Amino acid sequence: MEMMMPKIPQLLTTAVGFLIFVVILGKYAWGPILNVLDERRGKIEGDYAAAEKNLADAEELRGEFESKLADIKAIEREKLQEAVRRGEEQGESIVVKARSSADDIRHKADQDIEIESQKAQVQLRDSVVSMALGAAEKVIGERLDDDLHRKLITEYIDSLDGGATNA
Repeated sequence: MEMMMPKIPQLLTTAVGFLIFVVILGKYAWGPILNVLDERRGKIEGDYAAAEKNLADAEELRGEFESKLADIKAIEREKLQEAVRRGEEQGESIVVKARSSADDIRHKADQDIEIESQKAQVQLRDSVVSMALGAAEKVIGERLDDDLHRKLITEYIDSLDGGATNA
């Protein structure tokens, strides 16, 4: 059992050496070790704060981008509505111009019809006058003065036209 028993001087020497080691460690190494740990803790806290700030900045930028995107979509909608409105206005303008052009063409056609009708009436009158002269020559048997004859027949036809409009 002797072997199991520690020797007191050896135990004291080991204890004194350990105490000297703890004092030296406390005086020279403990402060720097704590400083390194404090610096490490400060760096980690700073990095964590920077990460939180970056996250907040990113969220803010995301909000700004979403707001700008919404604005762009609103502007796009407005421009599309404006283009549709302009298209409708142009369509209405084209329809109005087409109707006006059709009315102009119809009015010109009415005028042309009136002119042609008047020409036809004049030709008909001239034909009636010529036929009447021819018939009168056959009845009378001799030829009258053509100008005088035309004047008489024209006056007679005009008097018939005047009587027809009054009736």
